Amino acid sequence: MKNLLICGAVAITCFNPVNAIAVPVVRTIKQTQASGESAKLQTINVWNGHGVIISFYEVGETIKRVWLDDPSQILVDTDGCLEGIDQNCQNTGAGLIHLKRIKKVNVPGLPQTLTTLLTIITQTSDGERKAYSFRLTTSNGIPKYSQVVIKSDVAVEEKKVAIPQLQSLITSSKTTRNIRNGIAVAIRKKWINPKDELHQRLEKFIILLYMGDEISTAADKASVSMELVNKLISLGNSSQT
Repeated sequence: MKNLLICGAVAITCFNPVNAIAVPVVRTIKQTQASGESAKLQTINVWNGHGVIISFYEVGETIKRVWLDDPSQILVDTDGCLEGIDQNCQNTGAGLIHLKRIKKVNVPGLPQTLTTLLTIITQTSDGERKAYSFRLTTSNGIPKYSQVVIKSDVAVEEKKVAIPQLQSLITSSKTTRNIRNGIAVAIRKKWINPKDELHQRLEKFIILLYMGDEISTAADKASVSMELVNKLISLGNSSQT
């Protein structure tokens, strides 16, 4: 299992595989619900010990900038460098945002609030920029989702993505379950570290599986080795046995 130590962290904050499987994973928000003249402020919950992903992979938009009004309770990370944040970033852009709740930090001059505003600036393949706004709030108890997927409102595009999504849910559910179980076992045995670099890559890998990619294709896109994937699947199988 030494190779697991080298490979690093996991994408899903999942310490109890049974509970994790029972929790609905994906919440869908349409573009017009969060951006544009008809948009209404959508609330995203962030639970204790359970990170939440906001993904723009499905709409093909690149995240360019992110603002969080109150950073005292929630940390923001991305799978790429952003304007105004990363000083050494030459090619700005990301497709996924990871939100993680932390113990509240007292920030001088920052008022005490129960919610905060997250603003995201994206860019389409045609160079058009869009602004998305979300209300973030901290929550306790059992998480209701771990992924928020931004989805296109265009009917043609919905039809294109609907088939692979359905196929993914049917054909990869067992594999994904085994990977989740394997991740939980590896964390419990301290073979991998949840704070390591691979954390975001495996999150992206799981999302790509749900979107219909084959395992090898998803692993290649997310820069995850098939060796690690196979070991996690094997661990998941062993834990069920």
